[in-house]
Order: sequence, then C-alpha cells, then structure tokens
Amino acid sequence: MRMIDLSVQPPAQTRPGVALFPPVAARLSSRTNLYNDLSQIFAFVSLVYENGEQLDDQLSGNSADCAHPIPGSGRHVSDGRHARDQAYFYFPDLVIHYPGRYRIRVTLMRMEYDYETSEAASVVQDYVDSRSIVVHEGISNYPRPDERERAFLRMLHHDGQYVPNSY
Repeated sequence: MRMIDLSVQPPAQTRPGVALFPPVAARLSSRTNLYNDLSQIFAFVSLVYENGEQLDDQLSGNSADCAHPIPGSGRHVSDGRHARDQAYFYFPDLVIHYPGRYRIRVTLMRMEYDYETSEAASVVQDYVDSRSIVVHEGISNYPRPDERERAFLRMLHHDGQYVPNSY
C-alpha cells in the first residue's frame, strides 16, 4: 500500500516558465496513526523524465513541504485495517523552465534520529510520480482541476493555504 498519493495532479500540458495550475498536492495515508510523528515527516518534489531520470535546475518554486495535518484528522485512532488520509503536502508555485515531456516526483521522507550517536538522517519512505506533463510554447488553454481535485483545493484554502487562480 502506498503511503503517499497525489490529490491534485499537475496539468497535462503547460508553457515553460509558467507556474503549474492546478498546483501539485499530495496526501499521506496510513493504517496507523501518524499524528504524533508528523513533525518528522516531509516531502519534496523533483522533475523527472518519463523514464525516471531525475533532472536538476529545470524546476523552480517551493520544492519541499512539511506534513500538514488534514483538518479533522486529529488524534483519531485507525482500526488498522483501512488506510486513512492524515496529512497533506502542497507545492503551489512550481515552474518548469524548458520544453519537454516530464513528470513531477513527490518523495516522502522521514527524519530518523539515533539518540546514542546523536546522528540524524532523512530516510525515503515512498514516492509517487505524476501523470505526464508536456511543456511547450504553443499551449493556450489551461485545464481545470476535476471535481475531486477542486474539493481538495477548497480544503487547502480553508486550511489557510494560498490557492492560485480559481478552483
């Protein structure tokens, strides 16, 4: 079972140098209650080719986010059989700078700390890739998020996040 999934996919096509709309958002789900561990969990995004090769310096914007509790998820105890959405990660200002065909990869990380050695490390927990994004100059229309994505964007807005454009 995946721990991280995309709640809002990036657009299927966009122009170079323009912030992605809809903005990328991911959610963290687990069968166990992670509420007390959220301060040690974060996610970052990277740009990858469709074959998974990671690209540097072609994506800008806020590429890392800490785990934000999903409103209402609180300290609810899960029954252990069903995964429950517990937190989200939001990347509202991502920009791809060059034409091409890409995916956005969201990588879930956890900070681990060894009290005996006082060493800390980030450990990859999971990752998910977006659908394919075609970046080219000729695009003139922008897709709207689907109904499920709009509902998630409304939740982000009500949680105090800036959501660009209309949803």
